[in-house]
Amino acid sequence: MEFTIHTIDTAPQDSKAALVHAQQTFGFIPNLEGVFAQAPALLKGSMALWDLFATTSFSPIEQQIIYLTVNYEHECHYCMAAHSGLAKMMGMKSEDIQALRDGTPLQDPKLQALRHFTQRMIQARGWVEDSEIEEFLAAGYGKQQVLEVILGIAIKVMHNYTNHIAKTPLDKPFQPYIWSKPLVEGINSI
Repeated sequence: MEFTIHTIDTAPQDSKAALVHAQQTFGFIPNLEGVFAQAPALLKGSMALWDLFATTSFSPIEQQIIYLTVNYEHECHYCMAAHSGLAKMMGMKSEDIQALRDGTPLQDPKLQALRHFTQRMIQARGWVEDSEIEEFLAAGYGKQQVLEVILGIAIKVMHNYTNHIAKTPLDKPFQPYIWSKPLVEGINSI
């Protein structure tokens, strides 16, 4: 199935303002937002939630850890590449980006706890054990952040699932970060 990648000129009227916002946010209109434009409510909802997630108590690096973890679990080739580039732009350590791309643990225990909790939320479809929440809290996070992880996951569900069905082609700026899930996974369930 082929999906149109809209520009501001070709998009439905209700998507035009959101595409302008995407262009202002990213410096170009990512192909994902061009695909979203076919469904104005999805495009607007995605952009609104993206902006809201940026206001959470997570640092920009922590936000990218959540995004990259969800992308890994959902095997989203487009978003793993895009967020690898975004994480690098935000100053994430190269070894942390690589660990997230390889499915191996992060060196920083607190950041690894965030990665692990996000991973467990996806794998358990939200049915995590109380002990898993307690481990996350013991690592230095709070109950607010337990709930904010859900927001990050929700955003990536919209992105990842759209990329899966649309087979969204990777944008030129993200080409250096092309990704596919490793055949032999690392220790990704620790």
